[in-house]
Amino acid sequence: MVKGSRMRKISYGVIFLGLIVVAALTLGVPLGGQWPTRLIVWQLRLPRLLFALLGGAMIAVSAVIFQTTLRQRYLDGSMLGLASGSELGIALWTLCWPKAHTYRVFLGAGLAILLLWLLRQRILKNMAMSTVLPLAGLGMAMFLNAGTSLLTNQQGLLGQSLANVTITDAWSLGIVALIGVLMIQTDQAQLTFFALPQWHVAQLGVNEQRLSWFWQVVAAGYLGAVTAVLGTIFFVGLVLAQVVVRWWGGNAQARLLPTALIGAVMLSVSDFFAHSLRYPVELPTGAMFMFMTAPFLMFILWGYHAD
Repeated sequence: MVKGSRMRKISYGVIFLGLIVVAALTLGVPLGGQWPTRLIVWQLRLPRLLFALLGGAMIAVSAVIFQTTLRQRYLDGSMLGLASGSELGIALWTLCWPKAHTYRVFLGAGLAILLLWLLRQRILKNMAMSTVLPLAGLGMAMFLNAGTSLLTNQQGLLGQSLANVTITDAWSLGIVALIGVLMIQTDQAQLTFFALPQWHVAQLGVNEQRLSWFWQVVAAGYLGAVTAVLGTIFFVGLVLAQVVVRWWGGNAQARLLPTALIGAVMLSVSDFFAHSLRYPVELPTGAMFMFMTAPFLMFILWGYHAD
C-alpha cells in the first residue's frame, strides 16, 4: 500500500507519464507504413483517444461508487446488469429509430439510470439481500447480454470497439463526465458516511438510501454512457477499483482520482493495442481491456484475506 505524500506523488507522476506516452503513441504512431495525416489525427485518432481516456476513468469511478454505496467490495455496475441493460436498450432503440445512433452516449446514460431506478425499487432497496446481490445481478446481466447478442447478430450495431467513435461521441461523453464531476463536487464529503456502519449512519440522522441514490445516479450514468459505444465489459471496474484499494489505501473519496487515472491509462492502452497489433484488422477494444486487466486479479488475490 502506498504510504506517505512522497510515494503518492511518485505514483501520480508514473500515472501521468503513462498518460502522456499512450497519448503520443495513439496520435502519432505510423500504421501500415504511413504517418497519420492531420485529418486522420483530428477526425479519427483524437476522438478515439479522448473517449478512451474519459471512458476508462468513468468505468473505474463507477465501480468505486457502487462498491462504496452498496457496501460490496467485489462488485461493479456490470454485475448489476446496468451495462447489459443499457446496451440492449440502445440496440432496440437503434433498430426502431436509426438516427438515435447519433445520441447513443446520452441515451446509454439515461437507460442505465432508468434501470438503476427499477432495481432500487426491489433488489437494491432491501440491503438484507446484499449477500445474493452479485448473483442476482449477474443472472440479469447474462440474460440481457444474451438478448443483445441475439438481437444484433449480423446487424453490425455493436462491435465493442472504439473504431467507430465520432467527434460527437467524444464531446457527448465529455458532457456526461462533466455533469457527474459537478454532482460529485457538490456533495463529495457525503461519501465518507458509507465508511461508517449502517446503524451509526442512521443514528446521525442520515438517510442512506437517499444519499446512495445521488451517488449511484452518477455511477450508472457514467457506465451507461461508455457502454453505449464500447459495449458491456464485465469485472474490469471491479478489478481496477480493488487494485487501488490494495495499493493506494485510504477512504473511497480519496481513491476516486487515482482510480480514475488508472482506468484512463488502462483503457487507452488497451485501445491502442486493439487498433495497432493486427492493423488494419481491428481487435475488440472491450476484449483487449478485459485481457489486460485480468492479470491484476492476481495482485488482488495475492493480498487477499478472509475479510
